[in-house]
Amino acid sequence: MFDVLVQNLQLVGILILTFLGALGVNTLLGVYYNLKTVKEVFSKEKLFSGLFRGGVILVGGLLIAAIISLLPIILKEFGISADNNLFENVSVVAMVSVLVTTIIRYLKDALQKFYAILGSHSEPAQKEEN
Repeated sequence: MFDVLVQNLQLVGILILTFLGALGVNTLLGVYYNLKTVKEVFSKEKLFSGLFRGGVILVGGLLIAAIISLLPIILKEFGISADNNLFENVSVVAMVSVLVTTIIRYLKDALQKFYAILGSHSEPAQKEEN
């Protein structure tokens, strides 16, 4: 049980670092895009607001992941039994999907800013959703 916990913590640690990288690149490209392309004036408030939002999303994602990781224990307490590996695998997949979703969102925003900077005038074409 302790080994699984350590492995989950290592995985979450890697995901946190990846999230922080995605947040950092999104923030960096956003600042550059706003200053150089849109010609906005630098705003510390806007920067700190974005970083605070990223922090809230990170903490929220971690709390959701922690709650998901507790589900196997809760299910066992209610008498729902299954193979231990099944519970552990489902909780790991759920935790990873929550954190990866936030990483993908920030990377998507960062790529849009990146392409807008490369094009200097317009953002990349968006697919229309029906």
